[in-house]
Amino acid sequence: MTYSTVEGFKNAWLKAGCPIAPPFKNAVYTTDIAYSLVLYRKGQYQVELYTCKPSTQAPLHQHPNVDSLFIYLAGNIDFGMADGSFTDLAKYQHETPEGNHMLLGKTAAALNGAAHTLRVYEEGGAFLSFEKWLNDDPTSVTVHWTGEPVGADHAETLQAK
Repeated sequence: MTYSTVEGFKNAWLKAGCPIAPPFKNAVYTTDIAYSLVLYRKGQYQVELYTCKPSTQAPLHQHPNVDSLFIYLAGNIDFGMADGSFTDLAKYQHETPEGNHMLLGKTAAALNGAAHTLRVYEEGGAFLSFEKWLNDDPTSVTVHWTGEPVGADHAETLQAK
């Protein structure tokens, strides 16, 4: 796979058939509201799978020096903007004729560590986070975090890093 941007990486990973090869180190993380698994890592790029607990929200936060693209998989989640606002996606909470979610594969971005937030409704939700780490070696955006933690467990994880 060849790429120079997080978008190029996402496209190459998808075109390669979504290879799954979790790294030995720094692969699994948990917070009060989500579980994360690094599905694939190559150099400064990686894909994390996030599954989110129902009826939760992440405060406005950033992942400095990380370009991220989020791809919607399932459930009922909204990605919020840098100003803390959300786009109402209620009209898209439907099943397609193929039996998938109407938002499957739709993308949101947080480039250059832009501030963002996440709101998860009662159905829970899941998404992929495609990342290009600009300076640091990749671990997880769960711990490469600037802003209020999502809860006490997350605060403890951030202290330990």
